[in-house]
Amino acid sequence: MFDILKVKTELLLEETKTFGHAPLKFICDDSNLYYCKYLIAFDPNEINCLAYEIVSHYLLKALDIPTPDIALVQISVGTLERSKIIKNRRLRDNNICFGSKGIDPSEEINEFESCKSKSEYNRILNPKDVVKIALFDLWINNVDRGRFINPGFNYNLLAVRKGNKRKIMAFDHAFVFGGVEQIGIFNSRMPFENQGKFHQSDFYKSFIRYMDEEEILEIVDNFIPLLKISHKDVIDTIIFQLTPIWKLTPNLADRIEEFLFCEERIEKVKAVIVNSKSIF
Repeated sequence: MFDILKVKTELLLEETKTFGHAPLKFICDDSNLYYCKYLIAFDPNEINCLAYEIVSHYLLKALDIPTPDIALVQISVGTLERSKIIKNRRLRDNNICFGSKGIDPSEEINEFESCKSKSEYNRILNPKDVVKIALFDLWINNVDRGRFINPGFNYNLLAVRKGNKRKIMAFDHAFVFGGVEQIGIFNSRMPFENQGKFHQSDFYKSFIRYMDEEEILEIVDNFIPLLKISHKDVIDTIIFQLTPIWKLTPNLADRIEEFLFCEERIEKVKAVIVNSKSIF
């Protein structure tokens, strides 16, 4: 159906200082910058989080939600400068990482950011996508975006500058399907989780103040049917390509498909976001 892009590293710039995977910034042989993630934990099952990233990317694309391009990044011999690496010491020559392509000019939505005025709201080129991201995160059980980090929030949103306006893009989906604690066990029968999600964050709450309830309802009504369309072919294609590369938990594609296409969960996703305007 499609092949996941594959590139090779040429030059390590730095290891980013984050609390999570601490991506390595590599220039690769297609002349682009990639933020590369690999296994940094003792638990080898956490390699599943890289598969989550790729599944999420293609689902976001299918749902027409902006997200950076990705690739599978192979570590070329001689490009691992150990003096620049602290967290990624398990990475070896020829290992294959998940890579998110850099976008310039852009900046992350910071942990304290909110939409303080209608003029700031009007600077956003794609306001509907902010609501769609909230829907997506509930559907895929993203336990990272919207996570409270006292005194702010973790957003994993990129603002790409277009003149004096900004386009919001969703990135970093390593901790979907319940994150690390539910690797190998998540399924559609698990309780629906709607706490600590993006729709409860300060940025989202401040943003939807400038949207009418009717507008939010229209976005939700147009988006929810897309979650009920099977993406089985896409998921199967991804996992088929990743299985020879990373040791993934058994039946991952089947569990993802069952989890995502549970109609009862989808209706709960809808109800939470429809009510988000009246709550806040």
